[in-house]
Amino acid sequence: MDKKALIVQLAARREALGLTLDQVAQRSGLTERSVRNALGSQANPQLSSLLALADALELEFHLTPRGFGAPAGAADDPAYRPVATRVGAAVAPQGKPPASAS
Repeated sequence: MDKKALIVQLAARREALGLTLDQVAQRSGLTERSVRNALGSQANPQLSSLLALADALELEFHLTPRGFGAPAGAADDPAYRPVATRVGAAVAPQGKPPASAS
């Protein structure tokens, strides 16, 4: 994802949450002008501003190598659906303790 796509996603999230620029500014610790500039069409925000905005919009960043988890040719297959790679409590069946290694 390039920076422009990231900014579009942040702006869409703000709208989805129904937050004003002032509310995002209060949550992020940035000025309203900084928020407006960071989410604008000609934006070039610093990483610290992007992190503050993501936190204010109840998002978090995850970095992965390009193409991670995608088999060769996945982009050409419209039926391709990535498989979740997170393990542990998030995907463990509820109510069952983990199997112990004996």
